[in-house]
This record gives sequence, C-alpha cells and structure tokens, in this order.
Amino acid sequence: MSKRVRSILVIFSLCLSLTITGCGLQALLGNKTKTSSTKKGTESVIAVSLNEEDPNKLLITKGIDDLAKKENVQVKYMDQSAAGKESPLKGAKVLIYQGGNASLLKSAETDKIPVLALSQLPVGVKPAGIITPDQEKAGELMAQTLVSKVAEGQVVILQGDPNKTGVQERLAGNKVVLSKYPKITVQNIVSSPDSESVAKQGLVDFLQKNPDKVQGILAYTEKLAVLANEVLKQAQLDKKIVLIGGQASVSSLERISSGAQVGDIDTSPYLQGANAYQWAQKIIKKESQDVNNSITSEQGEIPAKIIQVKAVTTDNLAVVQKSYTTTLQSAEQDKKQTEQAGQASKSKNQSKDQGQAKKENQSEDKSGASSEGQQAKSSTIPAEVQKVTERIKTEITREYLDAQGKVIGTEKTANEQVKTVPPEMLKQQTEQPKDATKDQGDQSAKDKGTQTK
Repeated sequence: MSKRVRSILVIFSLCLSLTITGCGLQALLGNKTKTSSTKKGTESVIAVSLNEEDPNKLLITKGIDDLAKKENVQVKYMDQSAAGKESPLKGAKVLIYQGGNASLLKSAETDKIPVLALSQLPVGVKPAGIITPDQEKAGELMAQTLVSKVAEGQVVILQGDPNKTGVQERLAGNKVVLSKYPKITVQNIVSSPDSESVAKQGLVDFLQKNPDKVQGILAYTEKLAVLANEVLKQAQLDKKIVLIGGQASVSSLERISSGAQVGDIDTSPYLQGANAYQWAQKIIKKESQDVNNSITSEQGEIPAKIIQVKAVTTDNLAVVQKSYTTTLQSAEQDKKQTEQAGQASKSKNQSKDQGQAKKENQSEDKSGASSEGQQAKSSTIPAEVQKVTERIKTEITREYLDAQGKVIGTEKTANEQVKTVPPEMLKQQTEQPKDATKDQGDQSAKDKGTQTK
C-alpha cells in the first residue's frame, strides 16, 4: 500500500471518529440541559405552623420568606382553619412546627411528612431535628444582667411551664451565676401554659408577704415579662425592682428604653426562621445535617441546631432596637403586599365573573327586547282600519299506494275560509303593545330611581 493511500485512510478514520464523538457529546449536552430544565420546574412545598402568641412571629416568618424568595420554593403557612381540611399538608415535603394547630402533627405522621421543630419539641412526635436558641446561655446572661444591679436580696423567677423545652436549661444557666452570690435567695413561680393568672397572683402574693425584700424578677418569656411589669406598676414598684426578660421583642425593647425594664435576651428570631428554612431544604434534598448538638426528649436524642443569643441592656439597646424595628417593618410591608396581591387577584376574578354575568344579562335583555319589538311590530295596525278579515287556506294531498308502496294515484283538495276579526279583539291587539311599552318604561324609571337612591 502506498504512503499516499495510507495517509488518506488515516485522515478518513480520524474524521469518522470526530463525527461520532461530536454526536455523543451533543447528546450528552442535550440530556443535561433537559434534566436541568426539569429540575428547575419542580417546586417544593414547605408547610409552616407557628405559635400565634409568639411576639416575634413576623420576624421568624421574615427569616423563612427571605430565603424562600431566592429559590423555587413555596412556603405554606398553616393556621387554625387548616384543622377542618381533609388533607391540610397536601403537597408538603416537610413541616416546620413551632406551635399552633396540633392536629397537623397527626396529619404529618399519617402522611409520613418529616417534622422540624422550632423552639419547642412537639408532644408525641419525634421530629427530624429542632432549631432552638441557646437556652442555658440565655439563663446565664439573664442572671449576669441581674447581678450587675443586685448583689443581695430575694429574686423571683417566673419560669412558666417547667415541662416546656428549654426551661430547665435556663434554670441551670441561672444557677451557674447566682450560686456565686450567697446573699441572693431565689423563689421560683411556675405556671401551666394556659394559667398565667396563677403566676400573676403568685407574684402579687409573694411581693405582699415580702415587702422591700424582693430586688429582682427574671421572666423567661415576653408574656411573663408583660405580666410582671403590670404587677410592679400597680404596686408602684416598677422603679425599685429590677425586671429582666428572656425573650426580646419590639415591645420589651421599648420598656427598656423607658426604664421599665433593665434587660432582655435577644434570641435571634430572624435567624431561627432562616436556619429552619435551610434545614428543611436539606431534609427535602436528603442532604446531611451539619449539627453537632442534640436535645434529650421522651423520643430519644433529637439533632439540634443551637442559635446564639446575646444580652440586651442600655449599652447595646440602640443597635438591637433598630435591627428589630427595621426587620419588623419590612416583614409587615411584605405581609401587606402579599395581602394586597391576594385581594387584587380575588377582586379581578370577581370583576371578571360580574362582567361575564352582566354581559349575559345584557344579551338576554337585548334578545327579549328584540323579541318584544318584533311582536309589537307584527301587531301594529294602521289607525284608519275599521275592519280586519283573516283568510285561511288549507290544501290536502292524498296519495293512493299499492301493495309494494308505489303511488298509483293522487287526490288534492283545497279549502279556503274568510273570517272577520271582531272589533273587541281588534281594539285589544292595538292596545297591548302600548301597555307593554308603558310597563317597560315604568320599570326602567323605577330601577333608575332605586340606583340613584
């Protein structure tokens, strides 16, 4: 084989190889593009049930929504009305649960939907994980703020429900600090979730029995802090007894600003929401969780994401207050826009339905008016007519058929009758169109008067 022939064969083989390879790459690229497009079109649904009494509910919502807006994710907020629905969690891939409608937990269990707890461990259900503030650190910071103002005397701790998640950890944090101050004695007042009145009465009784001895109050929640502030104001002790909260909110920060409260704990509600969303996404995508903490519960060890907390005092009040206020205003604006968009969509649909109904009514009215007009037109009789006759002509054709059905003969008969219309009928037919027109005019005027009124 000559050198020239060998060169031609080599070049031909190379071109053929490149052609095949190119087709393969194009097919792979095409498949990749198709897969990405399909993935992009899939929308995940995250159901969220929050505690309606949480003073920072909107801030938590803001943390969730800000991240959800950046991705193709629908966040479905559940309320009490969801209890009556047959499948309230339909389409949801995960449920973020802080509180609210407890029946959602049963629905999640039935539908095998993972539950991610927020702040509180749900009863009777083992969640996939929990997002919670650092409760023990919060207890330490509350006590540290207290001892910066008080070195001896009695201190009341309004801890609320002792069975709630984080309460025992806060108590442990309090003890770490207060145990170093032997001249401080502690009085715990507990209460069930729905009996804050018990805590209020317990505080009133203790203050009355120990006049001038109580130097400080630690209130674990914003609800208990509000209660304590009311009691102190009524007893005119709000300037004498130090009040420290454990759940900062816009309202509690205003109390610090006014001097009615000494300090509080920033539990970072926005970050709680953001972290809950991120964890929920990892559950949906079945990705591993980067958590190194856990909380012991009746259902065993629960993976936990601990959110850092910080003390709020007059030293850093301005910064924290600005952050809370700005975030809350933004959340309220987002909520308002969402509600307006929903109302606009609803109004648009209603207007469309009303327009269609109006169009149909107008069509019916026009058709009716046309029919009446035709009838009136056909019944119109010239004024000079004195007599009317009706000529009625009938024609009958009769066919004769044989056994095979063939026509073998026909016969036609015609009959004609002439009838005079009575004068009374003539008068009645003349007046009917006028009466109908008058009635329509009266009704139209009546309707117009009603609308004007």
